[in-house]
Amino acid sequence: MIRRSFSNGQSVSVLGMGCGRVGSISNPTPMREIEATLEAAIEADINLFDTADIYGQGDSERTLARLLHRHGDRMFVVTKVGGRFGRYASILRLAKPLLQVIASSRPNVHNAVVAARTATVVHDFSPRDLLPAVDASRRRLSLDQLHSLLLHSPSVETLRKPEIHDFLAELLRSGKAQRVGASVDSLAALEAAVSIPEVSMIQAPLEVVRVLPGSAILDKIRQSDTGVFVREVLRRSVAGRSDNRSPREALSAAIAPDFVTSAIVGVSTRQHLGELLSLIT
Repeated sequence: MIRRSFSNGQSVSVLGMGCGRVGSISNPTPMREIEATLEAAIEADINLFDTADIYGQGDSERTLARLLHRHGDRMFVVTKVGGRFGRYASILRLAKPLLQVIASSRPNVHNAVVAARTATVVHDFSPRDLLPAVDASRRRLSLDQLHSLLLHSPSVETLRKPEIHDFLAELLRSGKAQRVGASVDSLAALEAAVSIPEVSMIQAPLEVVRVLPGSAILDKIRQSDTGVFVREVLRRSVAGRSDNRSPREALSAAIAPDFVTSAIVGVSTRQHLGELLSLIT
């Protein structure tokens, strides 16, 4: 597996495993197959695993913790905070096994469950709420020090707040995270994030990363040795336009620029993993 480095030599696989659907109510793939897929990824020399505290109501992080127990020295786990579930999240998690069975055979139930889950998510970037979220992720991942902690879809205004800069700096000073950064949704948010001295990782959709060549933002990324992690690589449409490229073309285009550290793709089955691996060899 090709590897690229960022932030003082941290090496990661050019293909990263997106774990957004690990433990998700809407994912019909049995957990034993999901865990076998993650194991197969490690055996294929993939070491980058991307998750968040809200993925699978925390079950994505719990699943990765089991892998870290067995393969900790072969994994680099990126998690994110800033989104949180409302008061009914615990009920959803308890009912998840039953809901998954019902939703897998009834599309209307599946859609209703996904809508209900999405409706319970709110974003909160106040440092007093972010710190407990970081500590909860550390517990779920069984890590005293997170490999990397990203803010999850913060706004430009959030990224410009001095208290957010102080919060990220404190995570590094306290040793709760080795690296910090942001998972952003727009070019403006990306620019705001790379302006924060403590940020060493940026995650963004492919459509945002595409416009970086020739920009002052890219110059700053290069100067600071910031890692650029591309997501939403295999989308069928971008900005309302149909994307007719094959998966091979899309993945190749995503990792072609030398400033891109890795492409993050959601994978649930060993067959899908094998197909992706064949695209980059």
